[in-house]
Amino acid sequence: MASLLKRIALVGAVFLVSACTHTFRSDVTTFMSQTVPSAGKVSIVPMDQAKLDSIEYRQYASVIANELSNIGYAQAGDDNPELIVGFDIEINDGREKLETRPGMGMGAGYNYWTHSWRWGRFWGPAYPYDPFFPDNDLVARTVYFVTLKVEMRKPNGDMIYEGRAESEVRTRALPEIVPLMAEALFKEFPGQNGKTQRIVLRLDDRKAP
Repeated sequence: MASLLKRIALVGAVFLVSACTHTFRSDVTTFMSQTVPSAGKVSIVPMDQAKLDSIEYRQYASVIANELSNIGYAQAGDDNPELIVGFDIEINDGREKLETRPGMGMGAGYNYWTHSWRWGRFWGPAYPYDPFFPDNDLVARTVYFVTLKVEMRKPNGDMIYEGRAESEVRTRALPEIVPLMAEALFKEFPGQNGKTQRIVLRLDDRKAP
């Protein structure tokens, strides 16, 4: 019995830790025609000229500028830029996705707060694991596919870098999503030519979109 209790307690601890660990995942793909400079003055503009006056896209440009500043780039301001950084954001209309989650199972469970066993149907933090009658619920969620595209060109128009970050999220709130997409895109900048890499960000106290 002591051995069983120890195993159950271990599983319960893993469950609680995983429940408190939030992550954001993004698939980042990069292409380069030549070596990308590790620093320089940049001008950041939307790829879609119709969005040049958009206040929303100015905010996204600031987000990208902040990420670029962390890796050695500075905004050109009134000076002639050494690189033109274009960006665009796409998000679809969403789709229904079926997911499984721990459900209410009939069985015995140990309550780590009251130090007692319980028999019956239960689920939740007080009874985090049903060792005898596991049960999963099938839940339908709406998810959205979002893409952040970034390119770097020389002032003469020659493109030297293309990168995109793609993620599946549960909200269409782009102001919450774009900072995470930009962070993922530039985390391993410039990346490997023609390769896709899964980037995982630990959110900790930040809210997962």
